[in-house]
Order: sequence, then C-alpha cells, then structure tokens
Amino acid sequence: MKLARFAVSLACALALSACAHAGGAGRALAAGQSAQLRPGDSVALPDRSRLRFVEVVNDSRCRPGLQCIRAGEAVLAFELTGGDGAKSALSFDTSAPEPRQRAGAWTLELQSLDFAEPPQATIKLEAE
Repeated sequence: MKLARFAVSLACALALSACAHAGGAGRALAAGQSAQLRPGDSVALPDRSRLRFVEVVNDSRCRPGLQCIRAGEAVLAFELTGGDGAKSALSFDTSAPEPRQRAGAWTLELQSLDFAEPPQATIKLEAE
C-alpha cells in the first residue's frame, strides 16, 4: 500500500514538473491583458492563434549599474501561428518609439524586456 501511494505521488510530481517546463503551453492571453514570456514560451490568443517568443536576436542595451554612451536596443523575434496553422514572424525593436506590431485582428505591444537570464518580455494584447 505504501509503495502504491509513493508511485502515485511520484507520478503526480513528475506531471506537475512537466507542466511547469512546458513553456506556458496552457496559458491564454485575453484582449487588454499582458503576459510575461521567456524564449520558448507561448500563449494562446482568443481566436485560437498562438504567440511564441522565439528569441532575443540582438541585445546591445546598457545594463543596469553601468554608464553607457547610448542606451542601446534589443530586437526580439516572435512567431504567430494562426488557428489554421499558418505561421508569421513578428519582430520587436526596443528602440522604436512604440514597439507595436499588428498581427491579424490583434495589436501586440512590447511593454518591457528585463535583464534576467533568460530575459523575460512583457507583451500586451489589444483587439483592433
């Protein structure tokens, strides 16, 4: 009996661990909400499309605590997969006056990119 309880507890722990490392696969983002994503994470959008943070392509931003001649910039790559499976690439540049991209019925806004490793981006979803 103790062995059976242990086996069930172990199976549950492994399942929870897998969910925690699934890259936000079960998360959804509604219009007007923001989500924090790390490279590899994705969120479902209300129209059954999916937004995935692919990578930070370039990051020349001045790190906190350093004195730099210029602030620098970061370029982030995202992928939007529509409900029909069609994929489109999105790119955000932190040096843009308004880092926003239109994607189908949505406007995505890059609100922030932290300096953690791996970096975490905050994206806001707005309906058109």
